[in-house]
Amino acid sequence: MTFDQTSAKFVLRNLRCDDIPELIALPRVEGREMGQEPEILSWLNVDPSGIFVAETEEDGEIVGCCCGIALSDTHGYIGMYVVKSKYRGLGLGRVLWNAAINRLGNRNVSLSSAPKMLGFYKGKAGFSFTAKWTVDLYIATDPVLPNNASSRPLPFTVVVEPEGSFIQHVINYDYSVHKYDRSTIVQETIGEAGTLTLMAIEPSIEVSLKVTGYASMKKSIQGHWLIAPVYAEDYSSARSLVHGLINALSDDQLKEGVVAKLVSSNYEAAKLFHQIGMKKSPYQLQRLFTKEVFEIPESKIFALQSSIFCTE
Repeated sequence: MTFDQTSAKFVLRNLRCDDIPELIALPRVEGREMGQEPEILSWLNVDPSGIFVAETEEDGEIVGCCCGIALSDTHGYIGMYVVKSKYRGLGLGRVLWNAAINRLGNRNVSLSSAPKMLGFYKGKAGFSFTAKWTVDLYIATDPVLPNNASSRPLPFTVVVEPEGSFIQHVINYDYSVHKYDRSTIVQETIGEAGTLTLMAIEPSIEVSLKVTGYASMKKSIQGHWLIAPVYAEDYSSARSLVHGLINALSDDQLKEGVVAKLVSSNYEAAKLFHQIGMKKSPYQLQRLFTKEVFEIPESKIFALQSSIFCTE
């Protein structure tokens, strides 16, 4: 769709794979903590029509984006809402926003809002339901495992390969946490290039595996190592997963910094990340909804998968 804004003309369309390297610069400049190009590609695979971009008709420069991706038949999210600074004030944001909102139809829609945008989202955009918890960013410039962490903590952790035999166990565990089918999301997340995923297994004499959590880690667009998500039955399982991910990093990689986004109400998660030297930053987002708060098992979410792509 072509539309005029002042004297310039722009094109609104869906994101294509070859746009991703140019698109990723928009949230990077804004300081967003999210995965790199492979994460965008994974969400494009989940919903090929869910990410919208605005480009100049004259030279095809991508100047704004917004996603409206369906998580299920009944709920979805709005995220990655960015317009280049020199193109703000022209109404591009409104066009992108409307496209994303219309894409989700009558679903219960969620987003993560910075404090300065709360008034708009709650008062004018219809996001009138607020979760009791916030999204808190924890960061460490040089994380260190505690001295007593030299021995391998229990439960055991194993690496989950994208095409390996463990992936169905992860999908099943994810369903037990979220209560809806996220199999495509899980497969895409584990399959993202450069992503390490671990699964926690409780020792058992039973033939079947008893999975108690899983966690992933990848490089963020800000150059940090992003731990996202960490879903676990208990503190011990989360500790094993986080320690396993940190141990996988070299000394040089550790110096690049580690970040994670926590649910503010999970105090055990805060305790765990504090122990490896991660501190809460001033960054804080409020999760908003259009119809009702989508309840999540906060005690099992030790790190969110995303606040750009509001999956939880």
